Amino acid sequence: MILALIKVIWKNLHLFFCFIDLTPTHISWQPSVNASTHHTDRYANTELTVRRGQAFTITLYFNRPKQNGESLAFVTEIGPSPSESHHTKAVFNLSEVGASGWSAAQGPSEAGYVNFTISSPANAVIGRYNLILQVTSGNKIFSRFLGQFVLLFNPWCPGDDVYMDNENERQEYVLNENGIIFVGNAKYIEARGWYYGQFQDHLLNICLTMLDLSLYYRQDPAIDVSRRGDPKYVGRVISSMINGNDNDNGVLLGKWQGSFHSDENPSRWDGSVVILQKWRQDNYKPVRYGQCWVFAGVMCTVLRCLGIPTRLVSNFNSAHDVDRNLSIDKYYDSSGKSLNIGKDSTWDYHVWNESWFIRPDLGTSYNGWQVLDATPQEQSKGLFQCGPASVIAIKEGDVDLDYDTLFVYTEVNADCNRWIVYNDGTKKRVYCDTEIIGRFISTKAVGSNSRVDVTYSYKYPEGKRVITMNDYKLNKAVSLEISYANPLPEPVNRCVLLVTLMNQQVKIHLAPLAPRERSKIYFEFTPRRTGPLQLQVDFSCDKFSHVKGFVTIAVASA
Repeated sequence: MILALIKVIWKNLHLFFCFIDLTPTHISWQPSVNASTHHTDRYANTELTVRRGQAFTITLYFNRPKQNGESLAFVTEIGPSPSESHHTKAVFNLSEVGASGWSAAQGPSEAGYVNFTISSPANAVIGRYNLILQVTSGNKIFSRFLGQFVLLFNPWCPGDDVYMDNENERQEYVLNENGIIFVGNAKYIEARGWYYGQFQDHLLNICLTMLDLSLYYRQDPAIDVSRRGDPKYVGRVISSMINGNDNDNGVLLGKWQGSFHSDENPSRWDGSVVILQKWRQDNYKPVRYGQCWVFAGVMCTVLRCLGIPTRLVSNFNSAHDVDRNLSIDKYYDSSGKSLNIGKDSTWDYHVWNESWFIRPDLGTSYNGWQVLDATPQEQSKGLFQCGPASVIAIKEGDVDLDYDTLFVYTEVNADCNRWIVYNDGTKKRVYCDTEIIGRFISTKAVGSNSRVDVTYSYKYPEGKRVITMNDYKLNKAVSLEISYANPLPEPVNRCVLLVTLMNQQVKIHLAPLAPRERSKIYFEFTPRRTGPLQLQVDFSCDKFSHVKGFVTIAVASA
């Protein structure tokens, strides 16, 4: 009798369960476990923050056990118009984790709850996602909103475009909240501390909001969000948003002269957090004021916060080539008075960012560090934005490659020309300095506050050309040309040139040089041995001394 009653009750309960939709009553995002494995435990925000291309786990509690004939699937959505064709929406059934695209697998479970492991593709769009549970029972489909999580770039994932294989570099360029900015001039380089604070309160939300305020988003929100899986796109958008010169609610306005009145002098800032929080508190109106190192410091904060490895780079004697003719041109009248012609200039120093990612649009030869510059100098495609420009492309002179490679190339490689403008309007170039621009290009060392010189990552040493072995033959006379110049606006006298080859030195007395005058001499030498030989030149006069240059000569057998 009792057994029959139990069977009746169980049958009725089973029928009762069948008429109640399977519904999640609670979700555990397992924040401590996920944050630790995804290197996101330092973020101050409370919502789940994970990195793409890597699995995370959640636990769902249900109102009843799942019945036969019922199946589960997950949906992820991002942006205002989620679309599977734009890769901003994905629907995926339970399967083995590791499948291409989004995937989910059921893990160990107990009565009342089920563990799930969810994986995103390594090229997924980054940002804030909705997570939805889809329950299918017979011919009915029910959807239940579970909550939101944030997905970031993942330098620890080999399949991610921003993958960086050195852990010390990941610690420095992604996780380090403290930095050093090198300022001053080529004769005196000063280290200045900067607090990035990319994990502090509200910073992640501010960075995501920044993307949604951009002109790119306003023009086409769906397309803009769909492109946020591409670090070069995100970097370019951020470079336009750090400055407020495009009337786009950018973070900072720049000012280089005049009084700052009640606004902040750029030299007052020593970190990004207060700037970004003030921007948010003022309803995303540009903060006044910034200069190059401030723009770069804030941009580094935003890119590291989003998961893109980034560092600051300082270029001393930095060229600003307005007409993009690869030279900085200064004009004088015949009496030596400077003329207000042209807008080219040279800055004591300029600070920009380098971010680390691959360039499938250019080819594997251009992977690695990419220049991004938020300082509003010149417009690019109608906006004040710059980069990403491959550092390798800059060094190799591939100036036609995207984005803004020519502009950055000129900043480190421009020639400085001096011109005389005569009364009849004709011009004559009287001086050219090929070495003064792009000196002591500097960045902070990994794991310490020391300065690392990266000049030769951007360009080959001036005068350090290796002549091919076919150019010179053993025991055959060779004619050499040596050019020299007076960079001063006054004459120089007692000019002496010392030419040294294989510890043999020739002293040559030269004629005086007029202001800005260039000259050259020719002489012969006969190589007496094969292999590389270094020819050294030392120029002195009554106004300066020991200006040096050298060239390596490869001598072949006769």
